[in-house]
Amino acid sequence: MTEPRFGPQHYDSFYLTDRNSAQPQTSPYIPLFRKVTELLRQQGTRAVLEVGCGAGILAEMLIAAGMAYNGFDFSPVAVEKARTRNPSGRFVVGDATDPASYSLQYDGIVCCEVLEHIDADLSAITHWKSGVPVICSVPNFDYESHVRFFRSEDEIKKRYGGLLDIHRIERLPISASANLTWPEYFRRIRWAREEPTRLLGILGVNRFEWYGGWFIFVGRRR
Repeated sequence: MTEPRFGPQHYDSFYLTDRNSAQPQTSPYIPLFRKVTELLRQQGTRAVLEVGCGAGILAEMLIAAGMAYNGFDFSPVAVEKARTRNPSGRFVVGDATDPASYSLQYDGIVCCEVLEHIDADLSAITHWKSGVPVICSVPNFDYESHVRFFRSEDEIKKRYGGLLDIHRIERLPISASANLTWPEYFRRIRWAREEPTRLLGILGVNRFEWYGGWFIFVGRRR
């Protein structure tokens, strides 16, 4: 059986060279992770299961917030990095579409930047415990490893509303300067000068639509 183009080996290679894993403070995902951590605290999550833990950057925030943490990823390299970063967390190699991955103890699920990479995203959600609170994020922009992306809140409700009772959806724009040095930031502005909407997004005008961002949705598994 041929491994998918963006299977575990692809992400193993990615995490071996990803500078954000070594320097998480430069990651463009930090504002997203901070927001998700705060939302989990607000809903009183005590034992969280992260679907797609990556290198453990969000896990570090959740553990620091006092939550008992379990997480899995299908990349062994990512899981090893997450374990090294967070000795007090529990990390295993697992697949989001495999029911065995959800045998760990949890009273809340977080799933950030994962569903858009999975063909069988709906199948994955069916394995989440009924009634459990969930916080997820999906992008509004395309990327080579994205199976899908979303342009509106209605698209999210249409796809996931049958499995999740979605209470609210928030928009969080990407920081145009995240993960960039100042020379790189000004270079990006120069490159975008022929694309007015993209240039305005970089400068902070209507950034979510023109530069990109995430939909964060909060709800409960039906």
